[in-house]
Amino acid sequence: MKKSLFFIPVIALVILLTMTQCKKNYNCGLKVICNFTTNGLDTGKIVPGANLEIYPGAVASGRIVHPAIENGKKGVTDENGVYEHTYPYEALLNIAATYVDTVKDDDGQVIGVNNYRGSSQVKLQEGQTVEKVVLMMQEY
Repeated sequence: MKKSLFFIPVIALVILLTMTQCKKNYNCGLKVICNFTTNGLDTGKIVPGANLEIYPGAVASGRIVHPAIENGKKGVTDENGVYEHTYPYEALLNIAATYVDTVKDDDGQVIGVNNYRGSSQVKLQEGQTVEKVVLMMQEY
C-alpha cells in the first residue's frame, strides 16, 4: 500500500513535466539605419527615403530557407533613416541600399542627380532585435 502512495506523486510529477512546454520566441527583429558616408567614415547624417532590398545570404547545400526569408523583403527608411521588420526565424541576410538625391537650384530647377549605394550583412538572433548601420557612399 505504501508503494502505491509513493508512485502516485511521482507519476503526477512526470506527467506535469512532460505536459508543460516552454514557448520559445522565434521572432527575430531587424533594425536598419542608413547614414551617409564620406571616404568610409560615418558622417552621422541620416538617409530618409533610402530603398532597401533585404535577401538571404549563401545557403549550405541541403538546407532550406523559410519562405518568409527566401522571398526577400523590400522597404524604405523613414524620416529618421530607419527601417524595421520582424522575421520568424534566424537567418544570415544581405542588405542592399540605394538612394537618389535630386539637386535643385534656387529656382527649383534640377541641376543634377547624386546616386548613393550601401551594402551590409546581418545575422538575425532568436528573440532579439539586431541593429545594423548601412553606410551609403556617393557613386561617381
